[in-house]
Amino acid sequence: MRTLNPENVAAPECGAYILVLRQARTRADVRVGALGTVCFPRGFYCYVGSARKGLPARLARHLRRSGKRLRWHVDYLRQATQPVGVLAWAGQEADECALSRAVGGLAQWSVPGFGCSDCRCSSHLHYFRADPTGRLRASLGADLL
Repeated sequence: MRTLNPENVAAPECGAYILVLRQARTRADVRVGALGTVCFPRGFYCYVGSARKGLPARLARHLRRSGKRLRWHVDYLRQATQPVGVLAWAGQEADECALSRAVGGLAQWSVPGFGCSDCRCSSHLHYFRADPTGRLRASLGADLL
């Protein structure tokens, strides 16, 4: 497993991304804002997001575990997980929702309502038993950051 350093994140200025997170405990019960308490079993979680500007700063923020105000659903989840990898697609045309549907189609299941309060998707967080980074990169053709 590769350790990611927020200061070393090099990414395009805008685009969509997948943040791959590992939850190593048997289970983690996490209070996730308005969603309430969510049980996250051991495994890997892929959070799909986007940034219309400042993508490197957004990714660095997501990779940081502490020292930030809890704003997005993924901020709460980061308290119980470790980053494994980031996959990114450059450009304004990168479609976060289409990407989330593609990841969801490969996942074992998705966390209802997670990370999608600003769209009509059912979820932007998807669960995998094993590390999906290589499989996602091969299937979706992203740049590994």
